[in-house]
Amino acid sequence: MIYTPPEGENIIRDKLQALESFINQEDYQIDPLIKLALIHYQFEAIHPFFDGNGRTGRIILLLYLKICGLIDLPALYLSSYILQNKNEYYTSLRNVTENNDWESWILYILDMIEVVSENGRNRIQKIEQLMTKMGGEIKDTLPKIYSKDLMEVLFRFPYVKRNFIESAGLGNIKTSGAYLRSLEAKGFLKSINVGKEKLYLNHKLMDILKEN
Repeated sequence: MIYTPPEGENIIRDKLQALESFINQEDYQIDPLIKLALIHYQFEAIHPFFDGNGRTGRIILLLYLKICGLIDLPALYLSSYILQNKNEYYTSLRNVTENNDWESWILYILDMIEVVSENGRNRIQKIEQLMTKMGGEIKDTLPKIYSKDLMEVLFRFPYVKRNFIESAGLGNIKTSGAYLRSLEAKGFLKSINVGKEKLYLNHKLMDILKEN
């Protein structure tokens, strides 16, 4: 059986409006994570766009978790779980439509939230440990440039530019460039050229971020 989403602008608008009302409805009898599963199924069933419905649906998941106060920042990488369990994802979606099997679908979503949250917590712990370790090493090998403010700049993004350091008030452009070259020489950063700009990669941080 091939699923055919609703067609026609008016029909799709009506269904999206109903979904919006359901999302914003305060219903304390439904656990927010259960409601999350219902919202995601309904959006994917409406399938309002020619492309990007999956990505948009995952963004809605994160926004709803934020609205409910379950997360402070949309920092859960839900796509990784769905990609690794793609067959189960589509099978569970189809079973709701064809067999009214909500239980399997809800359990899939709950498992996803649990696994991704645990992975995210472990990743944050690894980043904190790396920041502490690298901070100590920079303090020992490059004591003249070490500061807590510098470490925050190095870990704000997985890459650093000269103006990042300048904007943090740690030195002018020339000094910032010297800092970055010193950090690269000691193996803390790796530089790459992107167009006319040079980026310095925090490669150990990037390794953690790329972990599944």
